[in-house]
Amino acid sequence: MNFKKIPKLRIGNLEAKIPIIQGGMAVGISLSGLASAVANTGGIGVIGTAGIGMLEPDFAKNFTEANKRALCGVIRKARKMTKGIIGVNIMV
Repeated sequence: MNFKKIPKLRIGNLEAKIPIIQGGMAVGISLSGLASAVANTGGIGVIGTAGIGMLEPDFAKNFTEANKRALCGVIRKARKMTKGIIGVNIMV
């Protein structure tokens, strides 16, 4: 594929090397591993937040806090795994 013919993808002052944004698939799919892999190849990796705290031990009793804690952890982990562009998909 000839990437020279594809328009550049710019968001603010960020420019993706490859104009691809990974979908923010939630409930444990789009986490730090997938998002950082996409970012490392030049695209924009996206962390999906819906149900992100479901693997936290207190998810059923402390839904909001478990999700906040898990999201912070996943973002920190992704940042350690890549210098590329990472986004977060938050459903409202």
